[in-house]
Amino acid sequence: MNVKNLNKMQKEAVLHQEGPLLIIAGAGSGKTRAMTYRIARLMEQGVEPHTILALTFTNKAAREMQRRVEELAGARASEAWIGTFHSICVRILRRDIEKLGYQRSFAIYDDDDQQRVLKDIFKKSGVDETDLSLKEMKRVIGDAKTRLLDADEWFAQSRKDRRAQGIHSLFVAYEERLRKANALDFDDLLNKALQLLVEHPPVLEHYRRRFRYVHVDEYQDTNLAQYSLVKLLTQDSRNLCVVGDDDQSIYGWRGADLRNILEFKKDFPEAKVIKLEQNYRSTRTILEAANHVIRNNEQRMEKELWTEGAQGEKIRFCAAGDEREEAAWICEHVRRLRAQKVPLGEIAVLYRMHAQSRVLEEMFMRAGIPYRVFGGTRFYDRREIKDALAYLRVLVNPDDDVALKRIINVPKRAIGDATVEVLEEHAASLNSPMFAALHALPDRLTSRPRKCVESFVELMDRFNSKRREMPLGEFVKLVLDESGLIKEYEGSTDEDMLAKRDNLLEFLGAVNEFANLSEDASLENYLENVALVTDLDMQEDVPQHVTLMTLHSAKGLEYRAVFIAGMEDGLLPSVRAKAEEGRVEEERRLCYVGITRAKEFLYLTRARHRAIFNQASSNLPSPFLAEIPKELISDEWGIAMREHFGEYKPPRERVKPSQRPPKTGFGIPGMGQPALGIPGVQKGFVPSVSASLEEPARIFEEGDKVLHRKFGAGRVVSTSGSGAEARVTIHFTAYGEKEFSVAIAPIAKVE
Repeated sequence: MNVKNLNKMQKEAVLHQEGPLLIIAGAGSGKTRAMTYRIARLMEQGVEPHTILALTFTNKAAREMQRRVEELAGARASEAWIGTFHSICVRILRRDIEKLGYQRSFAIYDDDDQQRVLKDIFKKSGVDETDLSLKEMKRVIGDAKTRLLDADEWFAQSRKDRRAQGIHSLFVAYEERLRKANALDFDDLLNKALQLLVEHPPVLEHYRRRFRYVHVDEYQDTNLAQYSLVKLLTQDSRNLCVVGDDDQSIYGWRGADLRNILEFKKDFPEAKVIKLEQNYRSTRTILEAANHVIRNNEQRMEKELWTEGAQGEKIRFCAAGDEREEAAWICEHVRRLRAQKVPLGEIAVLYRMHAQSRVLEEMFMRAGIPYRVFGGTRFYDRREIKDALAYLRVLVNPDDDVALKRIINVPKRAIGDATVEVLEEHAASLNSPMFAALHALPDRLTSRPRKCVESFVELMDRFNSKRREMPLGEFVKLVLDESGLIKEYEGSTDEDMLAKRDNLLEFLGAVNEFANLSEDASLENYLENVALVTDLDMQEDVPQHVTLMTLHSAKGLEYRAVFIAGMEDGLLPSVRAKAEEGRVEEERRLCYVGITRAKEFLYLTRARHRAIFNQASSNLPSPFLAEIPKELISDEWGIAMREHFGEYKPPRERVKPSQRPPKTGFGIPGMGQPALGIPGVQKGFVPSVSASLEEPARIFEEGDKVLHRKFGAGRVVSTSGSGAEARVTIHFTAYGEKEFSVAIAPIAKVE
């Protein structure tokens, strides 16, 4: 294998074979290349592929790593275990979960399934959601499992008050419901795998012998369960290679522990540490800004990103009056990027909170710029898709009561809530899963619902008889057709209903794609694949629209042009982060991640006044802005729009009393004043002064770009009149068309 196209530090990481290795990989430093070359070289050195394990955080990253390793090492690389923590744990559990009292056909419950289970438990327990919300209960359970605590252990660490006792009871009931349904939630996949390894030493020994070389990507994002799993597997071999960047640790709020990477040498004192600092993504200007920001953190390993690439353009900055002006400025610069042949798919607008997207979306729609909000409703989270999946889940795991209750009356088949309650009570009396109880219905069920339930059972039994006989794609089509799911929507003339039908057809296409690409195209494998899909995996590779997303969602991505909106104290860093110890450093890392997503063009914006969460506020600049050297920033809207580096007060030209302009009340330097020396504003143009002249020259022409104090950037649509009667109509991206008197309007023409 040729390693000549690796830089010095990458090569050193690839050639290190035995013993623990920590690769500190700065943003855009080619960490995936280093890891894939390392895995391929191990095989070249005679290491059997099946003894290599590589753990990632997304299926997308795992697929990319698998593809690149196979390109380097050939088809035998497919024998290596390369996948997400969750998918690898599923493989381990499918083999030995019987030792924990579960069946191998266990279901994997997603967020919606968990919500349904908890809602049912709340109802049966008489819990008032005003006292304890489903969301809070779900958060408590998830947080406990992230810290490897069961219900009793969580209670032991709680205040042990009345509220804690209530939560503990609900927690216990939730766990009992999942076990009875032969189901695991997402957090269980890690926890049960750990439990299996700890409680059954022969299983642990099997995997220790098998996985002689373990690799972990994005190690800074590991939580306690992931850290424990990795440490267990490598305790004997010590052949652990972790790759990560402490400066990109931004998930502390969901359990990621920065100490795992910062204290790696404590766990493995003999570890070799290699730093990848050469960046292959961004310009020098962008990297200088990123380095200046992140070096203000105390909890970090010393490193400095550098590049042999171009210096690049300065960072553009806008201090807008409000969020609409900010959004309009962004739209205008997206237009300019398009004029420079930058594809929309290479442009992203990042922000701290989802709520910031609303005004941005309005502006993009008004400006006619295609966009999409990343992190909205996922395809597999849509109601009609979850209904289809629920049918398939019941066929694979008849004990899955959550899925069964979802579909027993979908489409409508006269099996109402009252009937479902009777069936649940009947199942409880038999101490059996609900589907098994449907084959022996209780006498108190009246004639009509009885016939409907019997018809449903016959339908499911027929599907089960066909499942092993038909190819996956054909079978799923049969289910969609005969269940009535597609028919429910296709007879409608309503666009939303037809869209749901199209979604089901797209779902069928996804099943067929899986069947064509998978070596084992079973229904079980397909459902497992769907359950492990993450938000990041749902992103198209080359979307033909501007992407709007939170800074958290942007991690791992890159774009030619990046806008970071809302660079304000209280947004970035957030108010909540400022109130918690250590969180401001994580917010700074979040800012660093945003900056380093940009390859060529970086835009930073803030609004002096912003209305968000139905409240208006005046905001100071983000403290992170002050950490960027001002020589790296170009404020192309002119001094009139800038206050980040202090107020600019230009020298006033002397104006004769007869020509002195009337007060406008705006009080903004550069508006209505001659020869300011503002970049982009034509010298000598003073609307209010020119209006007092007997024969003013024609000032505006159709198509001229202008700047208005209140409405921001616009373009002249038409002009009329002359002298003191001169009027101009301007189209503003944020506010539409408006007409002004040239004599008094605070408008400046820009080049």
